[in-house]
Order: sequence, then structure tokens, then C-alpha cells
Amino acid sequence: MKRRYRKIPILIFIFAMRITTINANEVTMVTVDWAPFYGSEMTKNGVITEIVQTAFKRAGMQASIRFVPWKRAMQEVEIGKTEILMGAYYTQERNKAFYYSDSIYDIKLGLVALKSLGIKKYKKLQELTPYTIGVSRGWANSKEFDEADYLTKEGASNQILNVRKLFKNRVDMISISFDVFRYEVASMPKQKIEQVIFIEPPLKISPIYLITSRSNPNKESVMEAFNTGLVELKEDGSYDKILRAHGF
Repeated sequence: MKRRYRKIPILIFIFAMRITTINANEVTMVTVDWAPFYGSEMTKNGVITEIVQTAFKRAGMQASIRFVPWKRAMQEVEIGKTEILMGAYYTQERNKAFYYSDSIYDIKLGLVALKSLGIKKYKKLQELTPYTIGVSRGWANSKEFDEADYLTKEGASNQILNVRKLFKNRVDMISISFDVFRYEVASMPKQKIEQVIFIEPPLKISPIYLITSRSNPNKESVMEAFNTGLVELKEDGSYDKILRAHGF
């Protein structure tokens, strides 16, 4: 008589084998260096890292972090070598393979100008046609902005160049993450954040999350532990305190 074995999808089996080696009260995380949000050389590995590790600690769990290239980070989490990827955007395609936490932080990307330009807000992008806007080549902004061929956009190879061009009046405004802009200006002794205006509304607000493989048998319990700890941080003021400590 032949024995019948229950078939287990190979990815789930591999993930389960890997995850059994991890202590139930320990979580392994991986991400890429991305200042000013997180990085291997930053104080406490950055503001987002401190928020995430503190939230897990509230739930009685220790969360370690490693910094590797983004593609490798995604692969490690998908196969279960590492349990969690920290700092992912939501996409419908990614949601098919990964299970998401509650949002950790909202990253605002928008337009920054010198106050001397005299503009504070706009209702429609068409109002910005008189201006030259510095953008970073290869970076996505909002879909509407990226497709607005009626706007005058001047590309630069990186965000730092755009910040410098703004202060030298070589462009009227630039598209950039507001937090990244503040971080870059803090390292420029001759420039002051008080010189600029963050034009409203932002082009895009993108929450970042923790993600784990949908093949992770512990996905619900791990993310629920983090979500519970995050709620506590926000309710008792610790969340805002951590942000302020890192200059946010």
C-alpha cells in the first residue's frame, strides 16, 4: 500500500525550514541605506529603524537590522533568509508576494522654492508653467507631474545637484522629498532652511511599510506585534519624540 503525502508548495516549505531557526522573540530585518530615513552609519541606524525596533520592543520582541543592496534585500525576504524588509512602498504587484504592516511613516515628495520666488501653493499644475523645475533623472514623482509635458523641467543626475542649483537661482523650484531636502541643507553651512518654502500641496505622499513574504507562516503574528507596538508609540507620544530627536 502506497503512502500518500500531503503536497506542500516548495517556497512555503523552504521558508518554514528557515524560520524554525529563528527565536520566536527575535525578528531579523534587512533594508538598504537611505538617508535621512535609515542607514548603517546613522545614529541608531536612522529614525525609521529606531521607530520600528522600539515598536517591536513594546511587543516583547528584539529586531535586528542589516543593510544590503535593495535587490538582495527583496530576495532574502522572499525566500525566508531574512524575515522582514523595512521601508517598502506599496504596489499592487508587490502585494501579491508580500504581506504588509501598518504604515510606519509618510514620505512627502513635492516642490521646494526660495521664498523670494513668491509662491506658496498651487491648485493645478498648469499654474506652474512660468517656472523652471529641477528634477532628478530617473526618479518618479507623481504620475500627473511626470506626464505634464507642458511644464519646463530641467534634469540633474542627482538630488544634491538640484538643491545646489536652487540656492544658486539656476532653477525656480525643485522636486524632491521634503525630508531629504532638509537633510541635505543641514550639511550646507552657507544655506538655511528658512530661505525656502515647501509648496503645497505635495506632489505625492508615499507611506512606507514593513513587508514579509506571504509564505512566512508567522506573518500575521509578527506584523500584529509590530502594529500593536506602533499604536502604543503614537498614543503615548514616543513616536513624535523619536522623530524630533532625529530632526524630523
